[in-house]
Amino acid sequence: MVQVENSILARPQAGLQQADLVYEYLAEGGITRMTVIYFKPSGNQRIEPVRSARPVTIKLWHAYHGVVFFSGANQHVLDAIAQQQIPALTEGSDGGIYFSRDPSRRAPHNLYTDGDRLAQGLKKFAPRVTYLLPTAGTPPASPAPAVANRVVFDQTNFHRVTYTYSAADNAYAYGTELGPLIDKNTGQPIKPVNVILIQVAHHDAGFTDVLGAPAVDFDLQGTGPADVFTQGHRYTAKWDLTDTEQPLKILGADGKPVPLPPGLTWIHLVDPGTPITVS
Repeated sequence: MVQVENSILARPQAGLQQADLVYEYLAEGGITRMTVIYFKPSGNQRIEPVRSARPVTIKLWHAYHGVVFFSGANQHVLDAIAQQQIPALTEGSDGGIYFSRDPSRRAPHNLYTDGDRLAQGLKKFAPRVTYLLPTAGTPPASPAPAVANRVVFDQTNFHRVTYTYSAADNAYAYGTELGPLIDKNTGQPIKPVNVILIQVAHHDAGFTDVLGAPAVDFDLQGTGPADVFTQGHRYTAKWDLTDTEQPLKILGADGKPVPLPPGLTWIHLVDPGTPITVS
């Protein structure tokens, strides 16, 4: 579980296309952060830039029980990681073997890791993962889903997201207010197969981050509305994190998990009532 930032200075990020699951959410000041999850990491492709852990990182760890790779955090978050015995690795862990700095990028946006180093971290902690990942499939055809070749929404006041579906890629190209979100490893726009928006409120966490901005936490527990975009269609769904020690579920109208095609799944945490333009 790698913490990656999505500020303008962080772009182009690297290693996101090879992920299994990405959660993207407000960090502060209209900037978003990602928790990028690799279930079976390997390879020497860079994953960058690695940045700080946030309160929601703790909630996501409880859901997925992996190893957190991060670069610093507010003392409240560091204390929670220690008290809850969350397996976590930073730049100084074990003599720095899990990270390097990219001299071509400006600090603090230049810390990176890779799949092989993530695998080393997994080997070090051997986290007990008892859940089974959902079986890949296709969402039910009934009720007939709406067409969704283009999806536009504001994740924050400063971050407008536009997804454009390509049948040839069977994926959505991720566009931002400044153009495509590029993966530095591929040189191509990042293309999630499945895009999910979950409506979840956030609140002031009661402390400031390392730069002095108010920290944000999310009410990521219980259930709430969700929208699923896959294969050029939109499905109305519900997110369910009633059991906070199991992965978040996306449930269809029948109350059963929505089967999704295999490939990168991107989950955006958006404010309740966020307008979504679909065409």
